[in-house]
Amino acid sequence: MKAHICTTENTAPVSLDFRTQKMIQMADIDGHIQFMKTLMKKYEFPWKQREQLQAELKKIQVRQNEKTLNMAVIGEFSSGKSSFINALLRENLLETDAIQGTTVASTLIGYSPERIFRTCGEGGKGKQTRKTESSAALAKLLAAYTSGDRKDENVQHLEVGYPSDFLQQGICIIDTPGTNSLEQWHEDVTKEAIREQADACIILTSAEKPFPESFCRFLEDNLQDVLQTCVYVVTKIDLIPPKQQARQMEYIRKVLEEKLSVHDPLILPYSALPVINGTQTEYIEKNRETEEKILKFLQERRIRIQLQRCMALSENAMGRLKESMEQVSTQQKQRHDQLMQAITTDLQSFVTRKKSEISLTYQEDANVKAQEFSKKLDGWIGYRKRTVYEAFEEPTTESDIRAFLQTKLNPLLEEKKSEILKNAGMSEDNSSNYLNEMQAIAEGYCRCFEADFKREYRQLELLAHDLVQEVDKSIRLDESLMTNVQANTAIRQKVEANVKQENRGFLGYAGAGAAAGAAIGSVVPIIGTTAGAVIGAIAGFMRFNKKSDDSSRGAAFRNQVAGDVNAVVEQYFRSLKDSVMQFFNQNVANCWMQVERVIDQYLIQYTGIVCEMRKRDQKAQEEAAIKIRAIQNDVDLTQQQLEQIWSVREKFSRL
Repeated sequence: MKAHICTTENTAPVSLDFRTQKMIQMADIDGHIQFMKTLMKKYEFPWKQREQLQAELKKIQVRQNEKTLNMAVIGEFSSGKSSFINALLRENLLETDAIQGTTVASTLIGYSPERIFRTCGEGGKGKQTRKTESSAALAKLLAAYTSGDRKDENVQHLEVGYPSDFLQQGICIIDTPGTNSLEQWHEDVTKEAIREQADACIILTSAEKPFPESFCRFLEDNLQDVLQTCVYVVTKIDLIPPKQQARQMEYIRKVLEEKLSVHDPLILPYSALPVINGTQTEYIEKNRETEEKILKFLQERRIRIQLQRCMALSENAMGRLKESMEQVSTQQKQRHDQLMQAITTDLQSFVTRKKSEISLTYQEDANVKAQEFSKKLDGWIGYRKRTVYEAFEEPTTESDIRAFLQTKLNPLLEEKKSEILKNAGMSEDNSSNYLNEMQAIAEGYCRCFEADFKREYRQLELLAHDLVQEVDKSIRLDESLMTNVQANTAIRQKVEANVKQENRGFLGYAGAGAAAGAAIGSVVPIIGTTAGAVIGAIAGFMRFNKKSDDSSRGAAFRNQVAGDVNAVVEQYFRSLKDSVMQFFNQNVANCWMQVERVIDQYLIQYTGIVCEMRKRDQKAQEEAAIKIRAIQNDVDLTQQQLEQIWSVREKFSRL
């Protein structure tokens, strides 16, 4: 809420005497503002501290740019506060018989060539402005909000623009609720007006009943720290017999000094009714003297307040600078101590020990997985062998059996091999849970080692966060060396080649039958060497036993070749299992190689980090020393600003 909002550019500048002009020159508020703006740009204070400093600086800047002098008027209900303000305005603008406890939060009265009434919500929002043609109409509108039963919860304060000679001097009156209001929020608004808006406070008390206990208690509890800088106006002095007025003023002085600890208070008499009614002219001149003293006090008080705010801001900023300097020194020392502790730790011994521990548990896990996989593979192979034997039993005639052996057995074996490889996760379109699990186990051990390593060397994690992140990105299982089964055609081809290589020996099975088998193969196309071995065996047995093709010969022929077929099929699937298990074991070995690689990389990378951090530490110490010297220089400059302010305040007291 701005206390000068009703004033306009038509407001005449406040006239300044030589003393006040001298005070403004000595205070040099603009110079202090510029110094603090420069200081604020140099440092990135913590967010909350920066917000506080910026708010304090803005308050000083805004007040320095304002033309008005803000005068808060404070007093208990029935102390003559409304009459006093009316006398200053030379108009009965405020109602003087308002009901206690119904006054709105506060009323700001400033100069305006037109009579303006405005209601304002919280933060200045929801403003509604009305213009009135007469003072009576404005007074009636104002009374509706400041007295009686009306109370609008949405109205935070009122603003009044009024064409008054007193206001045109650059004065804005802040009329606060009575301090003995029935509502606590009225007193809260009064305290805010004094501390946040007013250049000076006029505390009113009635000459008839000066400073009652309730008023003294309010002042002592809420405004003790500002009482020394207030003007005390004794209203209704005309109601005291002239011979007793001096004695009453002295009594009020003692009350202020003894009850409220106000040293040498400025106490001024005022008689509102003679000014308003135009009677008892002997009081008019005295009132004019009081008004002039109030105006002069406002001028000087504003300068003192601004100077006090500059001093508070400088002290606050210097405190923040010292904290920054201490923080730079402390942080650098902590980082240095942590680095020294990390450097003394034996990386090599830790890595060697952890590698040995992980190797034992990894091999145990690998053996369990190999047994599970072998058992599963036996099941897959056994089922496929049965389907091959069942297919061999289906032909009934000798010619059909010969046709099965020559054209169907090899494709059938190839088909079952593909099914087994698919189950094992060694085909192009699927992956093996067992092979993937071994890779997952290896990765799990890597993660466990990484966690153990970082727990052991958390100082390095803290000191070299950016370097550690790069290590974390570079140290990973090398998937090009791991056995990634999915979509890996090379693996399937390797197993097939191994199976074919194992079965080449069967081409010589049954002696002379091999040549016959080759001859049959030249007539009937053979797919793969395994079928060739079968045909050769069959031909060797049957070359002297050619008879008619009937079903009675089919069973006898099957019995004659069954042993050879069984030997070939069993050897085929045995070779297949050996190749798959060989590949599984190679996968286990590859996984362990990658675990070792990861562990070794941690040793290499972190050793390099330690060397890099030594260099960084040396550079950081040098930079910290430079930064501390720069901050200390600004602390010294700020201290000079404070000493200048203290010196000016001392000079003020001698003016």
